[in-house]
Amino acid sequence: MSREQSELWQRLQREQCVSIEAEPPQPPLQPPWYLSILQGFAGWVAAWFLLGFMASFLALLFDERINQGIVVIGAVFVALGVALDRQQQQQVFVQQLAFVFGVSGLLAVGWGLAEIFDYRNELAWFICFGLVLCLHTLLINNRLNVFLNGLGIAFCISGLLYLWHWLTIMPLIMLLLAILFCLNRVRQGVHYARCVTLAYAFVSWTLLAQGVLSLGGQDWDLFSETLGSLSIWAWLLPWSLSLLASLVIVRTLLQQQGMVLNSPVALSAIAAVVVIGLLAVPLSGLSSAMLFILLGLQLRDKLMTALAIFSIPLFISAYYYSLTVSLLEKSLLLTALGALLLLARWALSRYLPTPSEPHAKEAL
Repeated sequence: MSREQSELWQRLQREQCVSIEAEPPQPPLQPPWYLSILQGFAGWVAAWFLLGFMASFLALLFDERINQGIVVIGAVFVALGVALDRQQQQQVFVQQLAFVFGVSGLLAVGWGLAEIFDYRNELAWFICFGLVLCLHTLLINNRLNVFLNGLGIAFCISGLLYLWHWLTIMPLIMLLLAILFCLNRVRQGVHYARCVTLAYAFVSWTLLAQGVLSLGGQDWDLFSETLGSLSIWAWLLPWSLSLLASLVIVRTLLQQQGMVLNSPVALSAIAAVVVIGLLAVPLSGLSSAMLFILLGLQLRDKLMTALAIFSIPLFISAYYYSLTVSLLEKSLLLTALGALLLLARWALSRYLPTPSEPHAKEAL
């Protein structure tokens, strides 16, 4: 049992939620990792063989109506995946089998819907496939499957905004959805794990969308015709929201640590967020990455923090190799950003309490 689990069990005993004499529950025995890999590989092989057999059989059944047949095949695979996933006792073999059935079935449903709409009615396809993904997300428990569904839902929302000529506000809407999922996941009860995974998906899609925007003006970019026509609000709206939300989160973090807002540490933190936000104006996505780092620290979510930190070098690299900005402007901006980080490092070592002082660990 980990330290966090032990502390939780002791707190439950103090609150008299469990008996004091009761022993803490022991985690179930897990098979060795090499057996799990073999079982997972066997699940994939069995799933693909079964998929091929059922696809051939149903294709013969729907010879004349192949479009409806593809949708039926996908629906059958999705139903099998949901049935296997919702079993109480699951092994690695069954988990991988259910995952392959779910993903393959959704791909088949999307393909069948495109065939039915004759690849012309994109609006109906985005709406129908998005609803299918939402329904499947509510029924499935596999984290990876929920994550992929979340990316698919974000893709459908972006596609609808593109068709409605609202692509300018797409980064803002994606950022708002990511923030809402992150802040409201605690209130979801039994759907907590599902909401956390969807938050990861929308955070990833938001950072990806910001990265694509940073490539919009380059000649070799495949999306230059679309992204080059976007107004400046496509960058300023998510930047403004990220900066405002970052300031609110910094204020909340300082209050949680019991720090006065007019103290040197608090003022330095607020000033650092503002300066980084101003430097992030030409670096599309840096302000959003800073926001998700602060959200990860507030929620104590290491994975979200890692996603945001990993995206920062990608944004800086995309800006550095951009062909629309001169080398002098790049050098000045990156030098200012480096100087700010060095200044922040000096301020942390100068004003934060040392480990020997009281409450030093909490302040850190």
